[in-house]
Amino acid sequence: MHPDLKWLVDPEVFAVGRLPAHSDHRWYQNEQELALGRMALRQSLDGEWQFAYSPCPAARPADFWQEDFDRSAFGPIQVPGHVELQGHGQIQYINTMYPWDGRSNLRPPQIDWDNAPVGSYVHRFDLDPELAGKRVCICFEGVEQAFYLWLNGHFVGYSEDSFTPAHFDLTEFIRPTGNLLCVEVHKRCSASWLEDQDFFRFSGIFRPVYLYAKPRIHVEDLWLRAGLEEDNTTGTLAPRLLLSGETDGCSVTCRITDPLGRCLFDGPIDPSGETALHLPDIQPWDHAHPVLYSVLFLLKDRQGNLAELVPYRTGFRRFELRDGLMLLNGERVVFNGVNRHEWSAERGRSITCEDMDRAMATFRRANINAVRTCHYPNQSHWYELCDENGIYTMDETNLESHGSWQKMGAVEPSWNVPGSLPQWKECVVDRARSMFERDKNHTAILIWSCGNESYAGEDILAMTHFFHENDPSRLVHYEGVFHNRAFDSISDMESRMYATPQAIREYLEAKPEKPFILCEYMHDMGNSLGGMESYIRLGEEFPQYQGGFIWDYMDQALWHTDCLGRRVLGYGGDFGERPTDYNFSANGIVFADGSEKPAMQEVRYWYSSPEQRSLHDQKNVEASRLSAQQVASLHAENARQAQSAADLVVIEGDVNLGVQGQGFEVLFSYTEAGPVSLISQGTQWLYRAPRPALWRAATENDIGNAFAAKSAAWMAADALPRCTRWEVREKGPRRVEIAYFFEFAAVPGASVEMIYSVDAQGSLRVRAEFQGAPELPELPVFGVRFVLPEPAASFGWTGLSGETYPDRKKGATFGRHSDIPHIPDYLVPQDCGVHMDTHRLTLERRNTQEAATARLELLMAKEPFAFSALPYTAQELQNADHREQLPPPSRTIVTVMGAVRGVGGIDSWGTDVEPEYRISAEQNHHVEFFIQL
Repeated sequence: MHPDLKWLVDPEVFAVGRLPAHSDHRWYQNEQELALGRMALRQSLDGEWQFAYSPCPAARPADFWQEDFDRSAFGPIQVPGHVELQGHGQIQYINTMYPWDGRSNLRPPQIDWDNAPVGSYVHRFDLDPELAGKRVCICFEGVEQAFYLWLNGHFVGYSEDSFTPAHFDLTEFIRPTGNLLCVEVHKRCSASWLEDQDFFRFSGIFRPVYLYAKPRIHVEDLWLRAGLEEDNTTGTLAPRLLLSGETDGCSVTCRITDPLGRCLFDGPIDPSGETALHLPDIQPWDHAHPVLYSVLFLLKDRQGNLAELVPYRTGFRRFELRDGLMLLNGERVVFNGVNRHEWSAERGRSITCEDMDRAMATFRRANINAVRTCHYPNQSHWYELCDENGIYTMDETNLESHGSWQKMGAVEPSWNVPGSLPQWKECVVDRARSMFERDKNHTAILIWSCGNESYAGEDILAMTHFFHENDPSRLVHYEGVFHNRAFDSISDMESRMYATPQAIREYLEAKPEKPFILCEYMHDMGNSLGGMESYIRLGEEFPQYQGGFIWDYMDQALWHTDCLGRRVLGYGGDFGERPTDYNFSANGIVFADGSEKPAMQEVRYWYSSPEQRSLHDQKNVEASRLSAQQVASLHAENARQAQSAADLVVIEGDVNLGVQGQGFEVLFSYTEAGPVSLISQGTQWLYRAPRPALWRAATENDIGNAFAAKSAAWMAADALPRCTRWEVREKGPRRVEIAYFFEFAAVPGASVEMIYSVDAQGSLRVRAEFQGAPELPELPVFGVRFVLPEPAASFGWTGLSGETYPDRKKGATFGRHSDIPHIPDYLVPQDCGVHMDTHRLTLERRNTQEAATARLELLMAKEPFAFSALPYTAQELQNADHREQLPPPSRTIVTVMGAVRGVGGIDSWGTDVEPEYRISAEQNHHVEFFIQL
């Protein structure tokens, strides 16, 4: 058998010499190994290898696999790891189009032979003594995208499919010492047309590599086939074991124990799986009770000697489609899910068990009960965590050919792959098979997915047939039939992406045969995730609405050093690649470093139970009521004190109107159209006169749905207001009131009146009235903005916790909170830091010893207000593509708002914020609050 480069462009050649896929079970030689959890028959090859990078196949060291080849020019590389993150080739992020679009004129299955990077890997090793004399195989858990393998100068095999393990038998060629392992990894092949996922495009050996030896009797494949009978207390187990080696006369014993170690069964079994075991008093597995039972298989030879032990943990559950509903253990299931790419800002998709453990801890905190492995099978450790934590899993095949059928948003499948092309059928079915065989024993997996955004045809239908024929215990998912209803039978459920609540309602009101899920919804790009309530309420009204999966878990961004030598997070385009889709990779509910985004409190709330939400709401209502009483009492006390306070001193200048009282001074300027000085207890709190707030830095959703473009006139109005007149309405010794009137050349007809009233007690009432006009574009915000002369050290408020917006505030907790002026770590600066339903706000200044030196308190009038306290203006945020472009903070910009536009989140490319969270500029708006001087 001789390797051939032609395999790279032949979709019918995807595996040469590769062993059949099998379950991900572990095996041990004796009880002591099992107790320690140490597989003596596994030898890791991870670590430093030798490596040579070539820009194309013609430039590669074609004979590097020969034992006498001169590799002195090779350098080191770490395995596992991406080639591009170790200084070789081009990092590239791209969404739907193929990476070579506009640079190479290709059609499937072609590649550009002049731009198809190759990585030549070499590793020398000695065989561990425990493996010597046994059948030895090698496993590559993930290699992107195709590779050829040699051992000791002999060609072993070839494999494609980046995200499922490739196993090869090395027994014929392996030596006890001095082994030379050579792997030639190609970044481009026919499989590149099938792996067009929305992610950074990497290559190389990015998952672990290890050797393993098989005992003289070995379980090659294990399928537990665990189930649960209708009584929900009787578990069934019909294990099917594929044995190899000296199997004549061997026996298999099975031992089953519950989580407390009590034995439920201990006896011989038929490895063919023809006879099922029935186990009484089983506790069903589900999210609330992810109970796993331990199953142990003991293999003995004809003399009764122990040859191998194979443990596995399983749960007993029943998942089915009945009467148009998906049922788990007879009960309707709702997926409070999230899509999850494997990602690390340090290592890309070459993640560790620790990365997965941290993600699972976040899942638990956020009440997430389901995950879609977008858009490829994950590492086995993740499925183990899902089993243990009751995370309902949609396991997705490594298939996406988005660029072959959708161009610039239009459905155009004239050269779609795999479609119904016979030469592509076996390779996509093989991808389904490889995923199924490895993952089939994981209780958490309820649904097999045929892949993502690959249109539909006979080939994907064949994948569905494979799943149904081999596993009747699970359902099959595929969203792509939405675009090609001729193949509706591919999916057992109606699945859509980013459908509006109204579109879902229309589907469900038609009383369909299939239940509905959103395999992607709530596109959390930047400051997003508004309107989640509308989807959750659908599930309360329609049983056939069975939840969805937020897009997505983590921002895809990479740490790198920028042109100024700073270590920063980069997104698409920051690495010099073109074409790219820039920051479209930043859609997570957590940032790239794993820290939670502000919107996470909303996820946590809506993914909790209705009972928990009701209790949360009740506590908020009561806390808000008590706070409102306290504020009313403060106002009453201030009014009482004002009666006995000394008279105001009013100083009428030619340009300014000065007002002085006990411990405070306000200086109103006629020319500057507002107060230019606000001194309380000796501290100046104003940098410039306040102005109407009419603009916010556009969010990703504002830009994507064209709101920012349609309402851009408000940006000019915000930056360039014109005061047309002022009016001193009262200037007595007990009270002074002055009003300023603003108009805006960019939005004719609109006006704002800003009224300031100072009483003798030292209470400054601020009112702003917006007068709307017909045919004006919608407003992003309305309020009052003022700037502190120095940065505030901190601020505290009584209101809702965290960053909240009108369509994203139910998850917040009402109470007293504190923070420092900052912007969240959104990859692209944008509007942020709004706090809704605020009763009190305290701004604090400190000296160099961090001791508090001054405080300024704002109180609501009759209604709560929203506010933000940020280190940057809306214009500064608007103009920055990266947070590193923002200047060092020198002020704090405080905006007090009476109207705030929602952030939206249905998608980030067209759908507007829900109507109730928009601000009409044809209507009037106001805000009112008090500043305690």
